[in-house]
Amino acid sequence: MAFKFNKLVTVVTTCCLLAATEVAAILPGIWFDRFVVVVLENTNKATALGSPYYQNLTTMGMLLDGYQATTHPSQPNYITMIASTIAAGVYDDADHNSTQNNLIDLLEPAGISWRVYMEGYTPSTQGACNTISKNSTTGYVRKHNPFMSFLNIQNNTARCQNIVNAEANFASDVNKGASAPQYMYYVPNLKNDAHDTNVTYAQKDLSNIVDTMLNNKAFMNRTLILITFDENDIYTPQFYGTPNNVYSVLLGNDTLKCYGCYDQQFYNHFSQIVTIEQNWNLSTIPNLDGDGAQWDSWMLPFGMLRNKDEKICANAPCYY
Repeated sequence: MAFKFNKLVTVVTTCCLLAATEVAAILPGIWFDRFVVVVLENTNKATALGSPYYQNLTTMGMLLDGYQATTHPSQPNYITMIASTIAAGVYDDADHNSTQNNLIDLLEPAGISWRVYMEGYTPSTQGACNTISKNSTTGYVRKHNPFMSFLNIQNNTARCQNIVNAEANFASDVNKGASAPQYMYYVPNLKNDAHDTNVTYAQKDLSNIVDTMLNNKAFMNRTLILITFDENDIYTPQFYGTPNNVYSVLLGNDTLKCYGCYDQQFYNHFSQIVTIEQNWNLSTIPNLDGDGAQWDSWMLPFGMLRNKDEKICANAPCYY
């Protein structure tokens, strides 16, 4: 009997040590411990706000009313979400192989876990990066996967294995709760991101993504979610030359200072990088060109975030 008891103690102790190790692997941030971004396509802010679903999301979070995309066409906008130079030399939608540094070069040394979720993406053999430009069957396109444009990701199998098929991996990763990756980047396929359709069509997929997260209390603990669009619709003649304003909303049960509110500060896609850098006390992204400070030195982080010492849900509803 004593032997069985000692064995039980050993098992329990091992379990607890493993749990402690998992908790220790999470690097706490000032405002959040996890950042999730979901990127949709080519829609004017007014169009998105005219949809009841997207309007309702603003009541559950904070509308970044001064948020703008950085440029046109699509691909440079995605690049500027993870690189601090002007699109890392990428100015069009063609395939590029940049030697610049990127956000992953900050996250990994700090021990911040990350994963990229691409709908319709199929990794190459043994998890290597699949550099295919487009899969017409699944709706995956490389131009919406900014990580694939950097050689220090492309040529690194371990990094490539963090770029995964969204349909097969996102929900199961969210179900890991507190152990889910700390940086999660999600891009729907060409239909579900409104590129080949519209925001009404994209709503079904987006609501599934959002609900998967919001309905998991452990996952949502100190998680900040950004839903944004890559650029506005300048491809319809009546919108030529219009400001590049895009719908962008923050969601987070204990990471926002207010809900159903508006932040009028000017932000753009570079603000994502700055917010991440300052949240985890990281450096700016090293500039291999030696040109000095870049965009992540100049932009402001999102300004209405709640630090971890403030009372959870104070002056705001808990919506899960």
